[in-house]
Amino acid sequence: MNAPQRPSVLSALQRRFLRKLAALIVPETEGASASVTDAMISAVDDQLRPRPRLQQLEFKLLLLGLGWMTLLPRGWRVWLLHRLDNFPLRLVRVGLWGLKTLIYLGYYGQEPIQQRIRYLPSRLEGNVRLRAHQLPSEG
Repeated sequence: MNAPQRPSVLSALQRRFLRKLAALIVPETEGASASVTDAMISAVDDQLRPRPRLQQLEFKLLLLGLGWMTLLPRGWRVWLLHRLDNFPLRLVRVGLWGLKTLIYLGYYGQEPIQQRIRYLPSRLEGNVRLRAHQLPSEG
């Protein structure tokens, strides 16, 4: 028996904005397959789902505020995003870092991407290897 389908936090328009913004933050997503970008968006949605409604609304408002950027040429979008990273209003900077964190989690958290970039942490003994200064290729 399948688990009931949980409603998505993000609308189709918000997902489209997120996909376009992700291409600025992780350029590899721009040419990625639909399965990769869909998994990224789903991971972001999964992280937002248990959050309080107010926090979900704040994220949606951030997407709405940044969504107009998707109409600009790519060079302008990149320039503007870098400018917003140092925006004087702390709330904007925190929102951007939250957005970036969720996009990184959604993209780099996928097993095929981890394998492609050779990020293969040991699920059992990662801390032991870290303390011993052992790289994964050293056995």
